Amino acid sequence: MPFLDDEEELGAPPEPERPRRPERPEREISTSQRRRQQFLLRRLLGVGIGIGFLILLVVGFRGCLEARSDRGLRTYSQSISTIMQESQVRGEEFFTALQDDALSDEELEDRISSIRSASSGLLDRADNVDTPDQMREAQSATTQSLRLRRDALEQITASIGLAQGDAEIAPPLDVITQQMGALYASDILWSQLAVPELERVLSDDQVDAPEFPPGNFMPENDPTRFLDETEIVDLITGLGSEEVTGGVRGVELVQVNVGDTPLDPETTTTVADDAREVRVQVLNGGEEIERAVEVVVTVGDVELTEPIPQIEPGSTEEATLPLDTIPQPGTEVQIDVLVEPVLGEQAADNNQAVYTVVFGTG
Repeated sequence: MPFLDDEEELGAPPEPERPRRPERPEREISTSQRRRQQFLLRRLLGVGIGIGFLILLVVGFRGCLEARSDRGLRTYSQSISTIMQESQVRGEEFFTALQDDALSDEELEDRISSIRSASSGLLDRADNVDTPDQMREAQSATTQSLRLRRDALEQITASIGLAQGDAEIAPPLDVITQQMGALYASDILWSQLAVPELERVLSDDQVDAPEFPPGNFMPENDPTRFLDETEIVDLITGLGSEEVTGGVRGVELVQVNVGDTPLDPETTTTVADDAREVRVQVLNGGEEIERAVEVVVTVGDVELTEPIPQIEPGSTEEATLPLDTIPQPGTEVQIDVLVEPVLGEQAADNNQAVYTVVFGTG
């Protein structure tokens, strides 16, 4: 019915509208957003600059370390090169002095002593060089080489005067010959161990450095010549430069002993089965001093040689030759003994003899 419809419409009053928030102006919103964006941008930019600065700092620090390392390797290599070049010069001076016939015995001894002092100073310098960690092995080989040179020259300095004197000189000559071997070993240490290790480290670190000197102490053309005792005798006694003088010259085989038993070329001689040396007495029957008189003894198939460094006119000196191999006891063995003729000797028929010997009784 119409009036009911009116009641229904009156019974449902309309909901009141919510009040709307006043809208912010579009310009105000845009300004706020820009401020936040600018703040974030500044923060990101600051972080980026900080990271970039840190990277530059690390790279720069590392570059400084690498530059310092390269500089240390280069400085070390130059220092060692200089020291070894000077040591090579000392070696040239040493062998020049040995072969200088114009030097007196005292002058030669003083010259070698001076070279020894200089070599000791070079070792001290090498010990005090600031050594990079990468160069420890090279440093060890280098200082060992220089130490061998210093010690060898000390032994030679102490022996050279004795080798030139009138007393028994075989022991000092043995010392000098052994120390020549030490000098030769020092060259091998430098050239075969130190230099390759130096070059390897420099190559690995990509460091340019001057080429290392030969650094050898022994003569470069023929170093093994000075490892021969006969050559040493010639150098020390001056035989190589000696001229024939007007006086009578000649040596003579006087007596041969095996152990304590004298030998007779006319009969077979039985000697102790534990005899371990042959002793040969040689007379200088001339009027001049004879030097580096070579004695050659052949026992069966074994040849032994030993120089007598010096024999005064009218004097007798003895060469002792060790027997490393003894013939079978009870068997005969032939022993040939020869004293090499000296310079200017006219007659050498009394320089040799042949003996028949039995070692023990078998």
